[in-house]
Amino acid sequence: MATEKQKILDLIRHLAAQNDGNAPGYQRFKSLTGIRRSEWYPKLWLRWSDAVREAGLQGNSMSRSLGHELLIK
Repeated sequence: MATEKQKILDLIRHLAAQNDGNAPGYQRFKSLTGIRRSEWYPKLWLRWSDAVREAGLQGNSMSRSLGHELLIK
């Protein structure tokens, strides 16, 4: 299990390095690596953000609202 965990962490770091240091979201990670959620949840991490943090990266932030005034314009 430790090898599997290290492999996933290394892949997260590698993909982030290819994306200007931005960690991949779970869906992007899955599409690029073929590693499904069932391979890491819940035995390794409970949340994808936990894996990203353990890889030494910061998770992506949520998009902010544009606001009503801007949308109306």
